[in-house]
Amino acid sequence: MADINPRRIAGIVLAPVVCVALLVTGVIALLFGYGLTGDMTMDHADVDFVYLLGTVLVCALAAVAAYRIAGLLWARGWWALVAVLVPAVVFAILQLDERFGKWESGLVWLAGLAAVLAVASVLARRGLLRAAWIVGVLGVIVVADVAVLVQLWSSSGMDGEEVVMLDRAYAPLWLLFALADYDFGLDPASWHIGDSLDLREVGYPLFSMSALGYVVRAMRGEPKLPAAEVV
Repeated sequence: MADINPRRIAGIVLAPVVCVALLVTGVIALLFGYGLTGDMTMDHADVDFVYLLGTVLVCALAAVAAYRIAGLLWARGWWALVAVLVPAVVFAILQLDERFGKWESGLVWLAGLAAVLAVASVLARRGLLRAAWIVGVLGVIVVADVAVLVQLWSSSGMDGEEVVMLDRAYAPLWLLFALADYDFGLDPASWHIGDSLDLREVGYPLFSMSALGYVVRAMRGEPKLPAAEVV
C-alpha cells in the first residue's frame, strides 16, 4: 500500500470527468459559434467550410487540453485507458433502447474507440508518440465515420418535397456531409442528415480526441535518466 500514489489515483479517477467536461465545453463552443455566425454567413457559400473547420479546431484543442491535463494529474498506466472508456460504455448502454440504428452505432463506436486507444497506447508506451498521434487521429476519424454510416444506413432524406433513401454510394462521406451540413452537390437527400444524428457527428470525434490525448500522455514513457559514470 505504501507504493500507492494519491496523485496517480486522482489522474485515473478524474479521467472520465476530464473527457466529458471537454466534450461538453467543445459542443457548447461550437453551438455558440454557430449561433454567432449563422445570421451573418448563412448566405455565403463558404459557411459550410467554416463550420467544418470549427469542428476540427475544437477537436484538436480538446486533444491538446486532455494531454496537458493528464500530465498535470500525473495520470499513468493502463487504468487510464480503462477510465476514459467509462463514459463511452455508459453512452453505448444508454443507446440500447434506441431505434433507427442508434444502438448499433453506439456499439460500433465504442468497440472502434477501444481498439484505436489500445493501439495508440501501445505505441505511446514504446515511445513512438508521433505514430501514436497519427494512428490515433486517423482511427478516430474512421471510427466516427463508420458509426455515422451504421446509423444512417437505412435512413431516408428529402430531395425537394420527395422522401428518398440516402444514396449509399456516398456513405463514407456522410460524416463529412453532416459536419458541413452540405452535400457538396453529390446527394441532395443527405443535405440535412445532421438533424437525425443529434450531434453525434460532433460528439463522436470530440470525445474520442479528448480520450486520445489523455491516453497518449498517460501511456507516454518517462525519459530515462543518464546512467551515472563509474569513477
